[in-house]
Amino acid sequence: MNYLKLATHDYLGAGLASVKRVEALRNRGINAKLIVFEKRSTNEHVVGLLDRNKKVDTFLLKVLRVLRTWYKGNRIKEINPRYYYYNIELNIISARKILKMYGAKPDIIDVSWVTDFISARTVNKLQRLTGAKIVYVMTDNAPITGGCHYPWACKGFTATCYPCPALQPGSHLAEKTLAKRKRYIKPDMIITGTTSDCNRARVSTLFKEAIIVPSAQVRPNPYRFPKEAGRKRWAIDAHRYVVFCGASFINEERKGFHLLIEAINLMNQRGDDLSTVTFLVAGSEQLVFPPNLDVRMVGKLDEEALFMAYDCSDLFVSPSLEDSGPMMMNYAFKAYLPVVCFPTGISLDLIEHKTNGYVAAWGDAADYAAGLLFCMEHRQTIEAHIHEVNDRIEQYIKQHCSIDTYLGLE
Repeated sequence: MNYLKLATHDYLGAGLASVKRVEALRNRGINAKLIVFEKRSTNEHVVGLLDRNKKVDTFLLKVLRVLRTWYKGNRIKEINPRYYYYNIELNIISARKILKMYGAKPDIIDVSWVTDFISARTVNKLQRLTGAKIVYVMTDNAPITGGCHYPWACKGFTATCYPCPALQPGSHLAEKTLAKRKRYIKPDMIITGTTSDCNRARVSTLFKEAIIVPSAQVRPNPYRFPKEAGRKRWAIDAHRYVVFCGASFINEERKGFHLLIEAINLMNQRGDDLSTVTFLVAGSEQLVFPPNLDVRMVGKLDEEALFMAYDCSDLFVSPSLEDSGPMMMNYAFKAYLPVVCFPTGISLDLIEHKTNGYVAAWGDAADYAAGLLFCMEHRQTIEAHIHEVNDRIEQYIKQHCSIDTYLGLE
């Protein structure tokens, strides 16, 4: 089986997930390779159009970034950055070049986060040249829209993407981008993602006639640590209730941390006891908590430290409002931590309300506060059953919500 995965890069959330995906497939004996625009890793199964490890390529990357910024700056007149509107079907590589880099005829072509690298037209050409199954993977909602990565409450992607709330009034860029992509998305193409994302794909103009396969990826955490290891590292007393959270960019609106702070403020106002709670926060950005709390801002963690943080905690909180993950919730699930979340991304696949966590009403800080309190008050009951519950959910996912099962890869 020849498996070709495409992504813009091999770093950050979506890029690292792509690398792990290829490694997992190769461990099963599948000839998987990842082709990216920008390579930063030294992984031999990742092939970069440009390689950051080479000085010449590093210079070319800088030049291309300047040109891309100039070109897109002239075309995109964005007025609302919360939609992350920047996927306008730029393409910088041909289908034949991709196949030459891969070095074989692929049976499956997995199209991941490919913004500013590969267009729908090139994916269509790859299908025509090889006859391979095309699988679009929703690492966000860019595959189904006219250019934005997160549509929020906008339903434009179900029609024509006009008018677009991300762009200046009168701009037809989103409408034209959607129409262009529609010419190249075919009914025999597959799109996969979490239940939340697939619910959007089903009503989208681009993929409502395609094959939609809900899929949640659950992998073992690469490290496990005794609870006291992390507590010793961050000087947290054994009796304290540790709430872990984090994100690469904590201050992004879509990550919802402003609602977590609002929820904690509500708990403070009504006198909920947080005196024995420690908030462990990972990420390179700062988050301002109420002054009466024990908060440890531990910065960006390396992989070992990240999983040490999970294993020393009692609860994971994920206030994301627009997300196709986050991967941090996957890790919490495999660490058997209860999770408080909103119904977005992978939460609908992993979290059963009031069983292994709490799914708060979307965007409702008061209900999020109720979720925090519920998990703290029902700690013993949740801990007694969470291994059994999570193992049952994981088994169901493998049997009924797996793109690998659908493709015959397992």
